[in-house]
Amino acid sequence: MTILQDLQGPKIRVGQLPDGAITLEEGAQLTLIPLANDTHQPGTVGIDYPYLAEEAKPGTQVLLDDGLLELEVESVEGNAVSCKVITGGLLKSRKGVNLPSLNLRLPSMTEKDKKDLEFGLSQGVDWISLSFVRSAEDILTLKSLLKEKGADVPVIAKIEKPQAIANLEAIAKECDGIMVARGDLGVEMKPEKVPMLQKQIIRMCNKRGIPVITATQMLESMIHEPRPTRAEASDVANAIVDGTDAVMLSGESAVGKYPVKAVEMMVRIAEDVEKDTQFVNYPPAETDETHAISEALNIIDKILPLRCIAAFTSSGYTARLAASERPKAFVVAFTPNDKVYHRLNLVWGALT
Repeated sequence: MTILQDLQGPKIRVGQLPDGAITLEEGAQLTLIPLANDTHQPGTVGIDYPYLAEEAKPGTQVLLDDGLLELEVESVEGNAVSCKVITGGLLKSRKGVNLPSLNLRLPSMTEKDKKDLEFGLSQGVDWISLSFVRSAEDILTLKSLLKEKGADVPVIAKIEKPQAIANLEAIAKECDGIMVARGDLGVEMKPEKVPMLQKQIIRMCNKRGIPVITATQMLESMIHEPRPTRAEASDVANAIVDGTDAVMLSGESAVGKYPVKAVEMMVRIAEDVEKDTQFVNYPPAETDETHAISEALNIIDKILPLRCIAAFTSSGYTARLAASERPKAFVVAFTPNDKVYHRLNLVWGALT
């Protein structure tokens, strides 16, 4: 079993609201102010991002509660940002705030993240994922912190910001894996852009031989229903056909009514799809001996009826490259390293 610790990252949220929620009417005015200045005046909501008034301008889009509610900035006065409600609804306390067009002044890791990291390392986590990655420097910051603590744990970059898409190649060079975090990515960017971005990211990871996870709303209806929609089943299947190493459940297993059924359904979809899929093979990203051997393996796998492929590895690198070719046979990884043994469970087709 592989254990992945997900660091929360610098998520912006609204503060505590009177009575726990307020109703925003379309066309109404709403003023956003720093949380430190919030006195719960009618028509005013505090958010925990103190620089909004400095960065916002008329026309800036503000999304609340995963994009269900939308505001548009009309004016800025002092530290107060006056907005018009474009899409109304019920706004509850501590819901998320997204500012897609702004390059936010936020640290890559919060103090809470650092404390959570200490806990995760003490428990022996196998992978660490960093939320809201915007640049390669965010990954390097986390890796530097891990090095200071003497921890050898691989890092997964969660791609959920427009800046991350712009810096995708640089991020991929520094991280050890990528998660397509479609929740916030679909809020920060237009939803119609997400499917092709997902395919692009998976393809890039396959070429580089690094694991990629596809996440968020994969079987969303199973939070409340015992069976997924056909569209959800197709979503999971298409991610697998595209070459994702792992598909991930969130609310379905965390707070849903049918967590076990959701896991069983995802497993059945994956097993059925992989019986009939001819995966795409990409030329090696590097011109070294290991990449050359993995490419040769791809040809051998197509000619000979292999039962399995044995990869002897101390770091997991050879096994990952062999698996990235998506052979029909299982890749059986032999390693003397207990940490590598656990980490490789995340990689497609690898048995340890």
